[in-house]
Amino acid sequence: MNELEACRKEIDEIDKELVDLFERRMKIAVRVAEYKKKNNLPIFNEAREKQVIEKNIGILKEKSYADLTRKFFNNLMELSRSLQENLLFKKSKELNNKVDIDSVKLGFQGVRGSFSEEALIKYFGICNNSKSYEEFEEVFEALKNEEIDYGILPIENSCTGAITRVYDLLAEYGFYIVGEECIKIDQHLMGIKGSTIENITEVYSHPQGFEQSREFLSHNHDLKLIPYHNTAISAKLISDLKDKSKAAIASKRAAEIYNLEILKEKINDKKDNHTKFIIIGRDLEVNKGCNKVTVVFSLEDKAGTLYELLRYFADNNINLIKIESRPNKHESWKYLLYVDFQGNIKDKEVKSSLELIEKNSGYFKVLGSYKKSKC
Repeated sequence: MNELEACRKEIDEIDKELVDLFERRMKIAVRVAEYKKKNNLPIFNEAREKQVIEKNIGILKEKSYADLTRKFFNNLMELSRSLQENLLFKKSKELNNKVDIDSVKLGFQGVRGSFSEEALIKYFGICNNSKSYEEFEEVFEALKNEEIDYGILPIENSCTGAITRVYDLLAEYGFYIVGEECIKIDQHLMGIKGSTIENITEVYSHPQGFEQSREFLSHNHDLKLIPYHNTAISAKLISDLKDKSKAAIASKRAAEIYNLEILKEKINDKKDNHTKFIIIGRDLEVNKGCNKVTVVFSLEDKAGTLYELLRYFADNNINLIKIESRPNKHESWKYLLYVDFQGNIKDKEVKSSLELIEKNSGYFKVLGSYKKSKC
């Protein structure tokens, strides 16, 4: 056996060891993926990957191999991420078009008569197993503690824009968007029976209710505006207080439920006023009918970062629907970008775009693939 053959034989033996080690590493990567899924953690952890690379370069005996070692581990961890991503998509629940409304537990923010409850009824149908919560975060906590199977929350109004608190909670809790519903919003001024507009000195409503009715309120500037948890909760409060000097801005259904009299109909500025609601769940749920995707990823504070990441969508001919930027609470002057676009996470073009974005952003997560609502 000559020297070349001896070297090749030794390489073959090393390769066999590498294959065994690679297989072991991938099996552990699968376990890591399952843990991340269970605990709503992102697949890509930039800090952890940098730490692994530098640690292994540090134990090199031949320091001239440092660059090659860095490339080797970059490629190895990219393969691990790809495996974990495929596992996540493969294990995503197949979303049924019909939910067993008698067995599912639903939660919404507000009380009976809220727009959130209207969205729940429109999306799921009449449900006797629903629970209301005063604050947005209470819905997330209920889902986390398995008190409910799905939560319904407002995400955007056509007149006043994004409900930023809900975006922040999505990032914090890591749940998935499994559906979307759109409700036409008409705001009404209401009080107890026998009250008149002339009697009213205080008005209660959610800040969005005030914002959507700004023109009407500007012509009645003597009114004291008191922000409250929710439009329907405001209506319930007025009903409980039984004070003719107090009114609420809420829906017609809230007036009916809490036995209030509508003093002025449709006081919202724009008559084409809609709110989008999201349905959140603990698992990623996908079927072939899903035609909208929401992702969140981090942005570095340097020129060209946003352009580079959004270019991946254009290169794959993907239509963007909405972009929302929110501060990253864990890092000063860093931002999380929420992007809605047309497509399904099982589409080849979508997968290609998401793989590139994940590779080139510090934080990345698919928040949902679901059916777009009609407004």
